[in-house]
Amino acid sequence: MSSGLPVTIDRVEATAETLQVHFTGDQQSLSLPWFWVRDHSRDPSSYDDHTSQRRVDTFTLDHDLGPGSVERLAGKILVRWPDGTPASVLPDELLVSLRPTTGGRTAPPAATLWTSADQVEVTAVHFAELSTPAGAAAVLDDLARYGFARVSGVPGDEAGTTAVADAVGYVRRSVFGDIWPLSSELTEHADTAYGTETLEPHTDGTYCHDAPGLQLFVCAERTGAGGESVLVDGFAAAQALKTEAPDAFEVLTTVAVPAHYRESGVDLRAVHPTIRLVDEIVTQVSFNNYDRSPFLLSPDRLRAWYRAYGRFHELVSDRKRWWLGRLEPGDGLLFDNWRCLHGRMEFTGRRRFVGCYLNHEDLESSLRVHGAGTP
Repeated sequence: MSSGLPVTIDRVEATAETLQVHFTGDQQSLSLPWFWVRDHSRDPSSYDDHTSQRRVDTFTLDHDLGPGSVERLAGKILVRWPDGTPASVLPDELLVSLRPTTGGRTAPPAATLWTSADQVEVTAVHFAELSTPAGAAAVLDDLARYGFARVSGVPGDEAGTTAVADAVGYVRRSVFGDIWPLSSELTEHADTAYGTETLEPHTDGTYCHDAPGLQLFVCAERTGAGGESVLVDGFAAAQALKTEAPDAFEVLTTVAVPAHYRESGVDLRAVHPTIRLVDEIVTQVSFNNYDRSPFLLSPDRLRAWYRAYGRFHELVSDRKRWWLGRLEPGDGLLFDNWRCLHGRMEFTGRRRFVGCYLNHEDLESSLRVHGAGTP
């Protein structure tokens, strides 16, 4: 277990095959082949600090590169090579960033998994505060921790929606346009979102190779009853499934599920596992039974998939896990479409939103720049 103190390099040693780097506290270590050390050197002949791009010609390096002499300096490791090529430099910061950190976690380190609304502490940031460092940081922190953020006082038009998006990244164009209206009166698109019935929790863009990373809704007009927005933590549901049914979790991480979106002039198709893992960490949930396309597996595998998929549906459909919020004019809801499933309760009256998509890489970039919790 980590002590909670900053991780530092404890000691380094050279073997015939690798540079061994040992960290303080938790007995973690790295074994770096000498070829890798040369390829990742941060000396000026190998790396451009201004562009953060590699200068070394990887493909001309000797794959049988022998060990060099290792010197520990303040904030870096210096490796001198026996063939006289420029010494390689490895900053501590680079090596610490590569340290194994999974530790049995199933979600990104900044995420606070939640299984009920009372575990969520999201406070709406006023629209006027979004342009300040503190306001933007508050939105980013909520996105990193809980997978969604709230904004109040948003003008219910294209300019207001764009300004909220700009606090995180930039608007992503899709088949629905850049900034798009959403209401039951619209008939331009063939989608159940343009209705008044209940929408079960789902993620958008399962038919996209790169599903939208975030979704933003801004309420422009609201009358009648019902229509509460629904959010559920897909990462928490994935963790619950892994704990109670590891075999079902394995099925949903390995079976690629096809999805489609079709309307006049459009035929989008893509495949995704329901739960995507990167280095054993859940990084994306793709679940939309509305848009699921026909596919076949072997009979035994198909039965296992239906059971696993059905159990995941039970988890995300459990209303004790839901965050419910009725958006009124001026309310904005921004959520991570790779983490939070969203839905809507049945409603009467007018429920007119303005919305858009954003890219996940732009969210991740903003989180890194603001130090709000992504590796």
